Amino acid sequence: MRHTEGSFTTDDGLKLFHQAWLPDAEPRAVVMLLHGLAEHSGRYQHVAQALTNAGYAVHAVDHRGHGRSEGKRVYVKSYDEYMADLVQFRALIEAQHPGLPLVVLGHSMGGNLALGHVLDHQHGVRGLALSGAALAPGESLSQFKIRLAKAVSKIAPGVRPERLSADAISRDPAVVAAYTSDPLVFTGKMTAGVAGALLGAMDRFQRRHGELTIPLLVMHGTEDRLTAIAGTRALEAGAVNATVTSHYYDGLYHEIFNEPEHDAVLGDLIAWLDVVTA
Repeated sequence: MRHTEGSFTTDDGLKLFHQAWLPDAEPRAVVMLLHGLAEHSGRYQHVAQALTNAGYAVHAVDHRGHGRSEGKRVYVKSYDEYMADLVQFRALIEAQHPGLPLVVLGHSMGGNLALGHVLDHQHGVRGLALSGAALAPGESLSQFKIRLAKAVSKIAPGVRPERLSADAISRDPAVVAAYTSDPLVFTGKMTAGVAGALLGAMDRFQRRHGELTIPLLVMHGTEDRLTAIAGTRALEAGAVNATVTSHYYDGLYHEIFNEPEHDAVLGDLIAWLDVVTA
């Protein structure tokens, strides 16, 4: 496996970090990997290792305000900023791998962003894979908090109302310890701007599920307390024009790629990739 790093400058002048893991031989397809809220792309090295072993190139970006990218931590003024960043990142990937099948893979917030990107730019995408996607609010967000976040995001997007629970990411204590001690993971409160952007996207997605026409893989742990499994089930039911493959992992927490059963989860992902990129 070969590893490369780079950066690109966004439309509004931020430098975003990205990295790639490449198989030693010519890749069979390319995976555009989008990480979740408050974390960074480096936490997916083991995922990339499994995918490169199977012949796939993996390209991942640190979202603005995350990891090694510039920007106010875990902050965005509007969802459109994330979408513009992904258009640039995808163009960079496609220029490096012209003609190869492209699959978009997103976890949690990255799953929300992946769906948002693909709904608007479906042409040229061979498949969409979502892990614990943030498509419905988690159990910690009451209806009052949801309404408040949407309202505050419009007038004071920099306010920080909520913090993620690290204990909810995995049943493996070593994963939780590594997460909380990782200097590139943001363990403070998220901004209302990010919360409002994601919640607004969730609302819009509900009437757009039927627009998907490419293969779709949805994966979710049944004990996920950070993102509601109901959002994944609604997408599975509503994507009536897509070929949908679903895996619901009994007892697994939010980060299914970091649970003790991760080998089986990655095996399911690779088996699906092998079919849709053939």
